[in-house]
Amino acid sequence: MWREWWTDAWLRIKALVNRRRLERDLEEELQFHLTMREEKNHTLGLTGDKARVAARRRFGNVTLVKEDCRETWIFSWAETLWKDFRYAARILSKSPGFAAVVICSLALGIGANTAVFSVMNAVLLHTTPYQHPEALATIWSIHKLDPSDDEDTVPIADVTTWKKANHDFSTRPP
Repeated sequence: MWREWWTDAWLRIKALVNRRRLERDLEEELQFHLTMREEKNHTLGLTGDKARVAARRRFGNVTLVKEDCRETWIFSWAETLWKDFRYAARILSKSPGFAAVVICSLALGIGANTAVFSVMNAVLLHTTPYQHPEALATIWSIHKLDPSDDEDTVPIADVTTWKKANHDFSTRPP
């Protein structure tokens, strides 16, 4: 399987280099087949243009056959990508102001996306530094010693009392 893949890839790379020769050979091959069908139609009694039209009709769409053959030669996705890149470069080179706006917009968008993802990754996606984060619990005290105090701190006396009375939670560090 690996050998077949490598052979196929090597033939496709060679096809990129020898593209003109392959196109010429394909054109000759298709012309040969059309001529043979036309001659067969002549032997069946059709004349001139009728034999040629019947041969083309029987053979099918020549352009479609060429495209099917080309797909076996090359990496079609790579060629399509290369053609799209060349087209984009051609269009952007015709209007450099628009190209500058597009490039700056892309740069700002990618930069902002990277910054937001970095923050989200650090804040939300990273796991906690504990071995069993699902076992963590939050505790709080409802009463406050000073009602005017806006801080939500628990008095140390409550924490020590809770530690002594605790039978459900582990107090060892992770």
